[in-house]
Amino acid sequence: MDCEQETKPNGVWFYIYSNHLTRSLRLSHAFFAIVCCGMYLWIHNTIQPQFVIQVETNPSILDLARVVREQQKKIEYMVAHPKIIFRCPDDEPKIKYPRQASDDLTRISIGTADECSNTTDLDALIIVHTSADHFKRRDRFRRTYANYNNTKPFRLKLVFLIGQVENADLGIKLEKENMEHGDTVMGSFLDTYQNLTLKAVMGFRWVSSTCSDIKLLIKMDDDVFFDERKFFTRYWNRIGGSLKSKAIHCQVWEHAKVGRTGKWKVERGLFSNSSYPFPYCAGYFVIVTPDLVRPMYEVGKSIEFFWIDDVFLYGMVPATIKNVHFAQVGRRKKMVTESYPEWKNCMKRKGQAGCPYWAVLTNGEDEFDSEYDSFFAPRPAVEVAGNKTLVISV
Repeated sequence: MDCEQETKPNGVWFYIYSNHLTRSLRLSHAFFAIVCCGMYLWIHNTIQPQFVIQVETNPSILDLARVVREQQKKIEYMVAHPKIIFRCPDDEPKIKYPRQASDDLTRISIGTADECSNTTDLDALIIVHTSADHFKRRDRFRRTYANYNNTKPFRLKLVFLIGQVENADLGIKLEKENMEHGDTVMGSFLDTYQNLTLKAVMGFRWVSSTCSDIKLLIKMDDDVFFDERKFFTRYWNRIGGSLKSKAIHCQVWEHAKVGRTGKWKVERGLFSNSSYPFPYCAGYFVIVTPDLVRPMYEVGKSIEFFWIDDVFLYGMVPATIKNVHFAQVGRRKKMVTESYPEWKNCMKRKGQAGCPYWAVLTNGEDEFDSEYDSFFAPRPAVEVAGNKTLVISV
């Protein structure tokens, strides 16, 4: 009997062979991966230098210069590509106001050179609300109202009210200006619209403490043209004594609506009424009798603060004092006006002698300069004798 050799089918042999081959390939791949990782670590450690991360808190001059250049490019781009943004008025950021215009907030950092000693010779003290950088306008006022040759026979004293500035160069110019002229009163607050009430109360504080023995107080903005001769001869020297005691003369607003939008927007949380329940003055030109100056200062620093100075000092404060008489000199009375076209039309139709206006709010540098340039034109001298006003030919 022949011996038979044990045999396996071809499929079985192929299966066994493929299993061995797969295991060999897996081991080869793993070994290759280990070798690659080892070579990478060896190369990285031998070639790349060691480094330490360091935090630097003091930027170099080059860093600062680079930041400035980048910011300048952004600003130039924004100017060249303006965007229009639509938003609701009530979305404006809320400003935190002080509770009161206290003495701490109206402290005077720079005062006038003199102490207002010769008030008996003064016909009026003029306090001017001015912006810090309005040097040209202040020079116009000095040449006009601080020069007796232009105002005779009436003598006026001029004082400018300003606030602090953040620009160092501007601050130096303001100090030099006061050293030269000595007619500036500077408060400790910033010179902004929101601080106009502080500026107003500071002005009355200064008058109360330094220049209290005056015959008349006139408050003006620095964009107002004022014909002082016409004012004295045609108005102040003719009115009765009842209007010269505890009285405020101005363009009076009654039942005025509270603005909810724009530059003079009032948040409902600050004043909820739709209109003001008291009369108040348009503050560009206001006349105050001397007996009201200290009471207005004392009340102004103690009642609740309101940032619109016209409403606060010439409305809320008199309402608190009580029995203050308001004399209307604007609107139908046609003595002061905030409409420059109306002023010019009146001058054109009636001439300077025939037009009743003696104060106007100008609108822009051209109008301002035009009126003050014409003010220096030769005018007849005015002489007051008793209750009569005489015009003397020159």
